[in-house]
Amino acid sequence: MNKDKTIEYYNINAEKFYNNTVGIELNDFYLKFLKYISDRGRILDLGCGSGRDTLYFIQKGYDVISMDASEEMVKLSSELTKRKTLFLRIEDIDFQNQFDGIWACASLLHIDKKLTESVFNILCNALRDDGVLYASYKYGKGTSILEDRYYNNYDETSFAEVIDNVSNFEILTNWITKDLRPDRQDEKWLNVILKKSS
Repeated sequence: MNKDKTIEYYNINAEKFYNNTVGIELNDFYLKFLKYISDRGRILDLGCGSGRDTLYFIQKGYDVISMDASEEMVKLSSELTKRKTLFLRIEDIDFQNQFDGIWACASLLHIDKKLTESVFNILCNALRDDGVLYASYKYGKGTSILEDRYYNNYDETSFAEVIDNVSNFEILTNWITKDLRPDRQDEKWLNVILKKSS
């Protein structure tokens, strides 16, 4: 199972995924993230999916760039937000010191586990000093395949071990939540906020 298979899943199932996720309420998550970001700060929505979170941040007055590796999701998110979503893979970004915050809601979990540390270094470079990154992973260890999608899973300990190997990132906080979709209540998620040290 590789990244292309996962992207293909989202291209084939874009409309279904959009309908299942666009209405999910994440206010508590947004508040935890935004308290570290100044008003009108610049945010990168990484693997934006439906565009739900991008739209929220735009409506709150933030300067947002969104991107996704699925061409079909890019179309749907651009339509929802009335802004152009970048068609780009996470591992291919080349931003330098441009963002106050990076929002990676259920997106970094599709990155090959072997690439995780290098991707975090890329994201650290994209943040300004004292910038923050929010990420969420299915709670667990190792990797898994679900509905033709690759998942890179973590618990608190295994995630901390990864970040120990990434210079200039520290874990500010982490918390566990249940899946917010009604049919997935038995699934748990690890949520983390990282800070780039100045």
